Amino acid sequence: MKNSENRAWDIHGIEALTEREAQALALETITIKGHSIYFVDFGGYFKYSALVFAEGKHIYHANDYELHHTCLNGNHEALKVRYIETLNKKLWTEEELTGPLHSYAEFKAKEYYIHNLYPQRRDHISIWFYGSEEERAARQEKIKSMIYCPFAFAFFLPEDRDFVSRMETLYNVLHAARNAMENDPEYLKTAILHEMYNHEYGINWQGNWDVLGCFGSIKYNENDNPEPYFDQLKWPQAKRAAFWAARSQYYKEQREREEREDAAC
Repeated sequence: MKNSENRAWDIHGIEALTEREAQALALETITIKGHSIYFVDFGGYFKYSALVFAEGKHIYHANDYELHHTCLNGNHEALKVRYIETLNKKLWTEEELTGPLHSYAEFKAKEYYIHNLYPQRRDHISIWFYGSEEERAARQEKIKSMIYCPFAFAFFLPEDRDFVSRMETLYNVLHAARNAMENDPEYLKTAILHEMYNHEYGINWQGNWDVLGCFGSIKYNENDNPEPYFDQLKWPQAKRAAFWAARSQYYKEQREREEREDAAC
């Protein structure tokens, strides 16, 4: 079955697809880093989309839809190129997850994968819950015999204990690689700059707390002075210098952006 336009697809129906069903709908299939990618035209709102599967499970948090790329509407070839490009940055093999770390951005992408995408390879129940007290009670009964995994923020079936252990290993190896690089001033500067952009540092009244809180547990101070945060993190002078270097570069890049925008007016 290739024609999916005879059904009004919604996100729930798409995410509920099994791999066999996705394969039946697919116009084309490719493999990216051990993940099967099915290109399906759903018509309607979602149109030409990329569905991701691994170990027979739908990794739907990695899916991408034409709905999110209105500038490429109807251009399947351009959309396919975009999907392949983004999925190559979003998906990882286990060898890559435990391999050398080259940048803070790479660390964040790998960490996101372990937290949000890798767990979808097994049935699980998320720690996050919204519902009635009756539903909560039924949920509590169900999870009491399951294994909690803090790296996935979820509960897994007892038979998936080895999988949970593997996920823990991947997480620990990744963080060990990150910790080993944190004494590299250039790496740390890049990491701080990344978080400055992530937290809109230039307009954030608690920007120092938000940014430095990404590197350890710190208590907020009303003046949001970075120096007490450095002390709480027990940062040596080299790390403090990396922060000021990142801050200087952040504002330099902001000024350059404003100048470009003024010139374009």
